[in-house]
Amino acid sequence: MHLASLSAGKTFITDVARRGQTIGTVHTLGALHLGHAELIRRAAAENDVAIVTVYPNKIQLSPGPEYEFNLEDDIALALGAGASALISTTDAEMFPPGYRTFVSQGDYPLRASGPHALLKEGVTGCIRWICFARPTRSYFGLKDIGQALLVKQAAADLLLDCEIRFVPTVRYRNGVPISSRLRHFNRSELDELSSLFMALDHLRKEAARGVSCAKSLIASAKPLMKFRRFELESLRIVGADSFEDQGQIELPFIISGIAVGHGLRVPDNIYVPDQDTLLDGPADIWIDLTESEDLMSLHTRKLGETGCGSRIGL
Repeated sequence: MHLASLSAGKTFITDVARRGQTIGTVHTLGALHLGHAELIRRAAAENDVAIVTVYPNKIQLSPGPEYEFNLEDDIALALGAGASALISTTDAEMFPPGYRTFVSQGDYPLRASGPHALLKEGVTGCIRWICFARPTRSYFGLKDIGQALLVKQAAADLLLDCEIRFVPTVRYRNGVPISSRLRHFNRSELDELSSLFMALDHLRKEAARGVSCAKSLIASAKPLMKFRRFELESLRIVGADSFEDQGQIELPFIISGIAVGHGLRVPDNIYVPDQDTLLDGPADIWIDLTESEDLMSLHTRKLGETGCGSRIGL
């Protein structure tokens, strides 16, 4: 079912609540891919009703070309993955004249993803959708761990009765996390980009081996990135509670890196919340990328695949 306005969505949500059914939500900017499909499948499996929202959040997207997404493709993917309904909307509904309320979390969003990520605006968008849909659970991919953690904190701070559920990162076999932005890269570039994940996982393994100096760890990982068509913007080890750069490694922490290519920032991270993850690695989901497959088909494939949430422009 496609509900093409907030009013239609609200009628549906009110009816679900009246029946006492649980709701799982997945909130997106559009341009859905295999990653979103994994979030949707989990929302559908763990709740009576799964709702997907699609809105290219104008306060969150960086200035530039119009955001690329095909609503009909998004509807087909969402419903095929198990969604009960997809709600779409417009700038006029989301940001009418006089809109002025934003979620403020101090400088945490800047510490988490830097000044280019517009993470404050992303958290605001997610919290607004949670307030609108009143879900029992809302699902976020660990690919975007900064947003996931900040949304979870905001929901707790604002006393929202919603469980924030984290879903493992989905990666191609070469280690690259699946993302809408990958449509801009060819297979050769993806293979080159895979060295970012290799560097991050090297850091985790060295930390598991007992190396505790973050500066030394980062120095040992940088030579592993054999970039020719990309540039490394940052490589960090930060506390998962503070997003402050760590001097000595302490759990929980996030290993993060950002590569830049085609004018796009391509982030990756490994979230290490506990000793088991440190020793064994995260429970990522892996999918194949064959030589003959077209990248666009990978992002629009409908059924029988796995993926994880991520978005262009973040």
